[in-house]
Amino acid sequence: MENRIQRAVKVVFTYDVFVDKQLEYLKVTAEKIRPFWESHGCQSYSVWQVTDHPTAFVKEMVFEDLTTMEKSMALHEAESVKELFKSFVTNVSRKVCMQRI
Repeated sequence: MENRIQRAVKVVFTYDVFVDKQLEYLKVTAEKIRPFWESHGCQSYSVWQVTDHPTAFVKEMVFEDLTTMEKSMALHEAESVKELFKSFVTNVSRKVCMQRI
């Protein structure tokens, strides 16, 4: 029965952005990437910079549930947004986390 309950999902990315690309990355994220995801099922989209590593970032995306996340990520229009993100980042890691409490 536990598996049938729809729970919030957080997708956590860790990645690097070269110092000379960070201002452009943050501008593009604020103007294009974040608005796209927030208009396609993402309830919260935030980007954090690691304080003791000048190129390290963490991005958190929160979705209502796993189904919503999967539908959003599978959208045809999402491919260009994903490619835009990839054009700025290196060393990307992604974890999909299910809320438990």
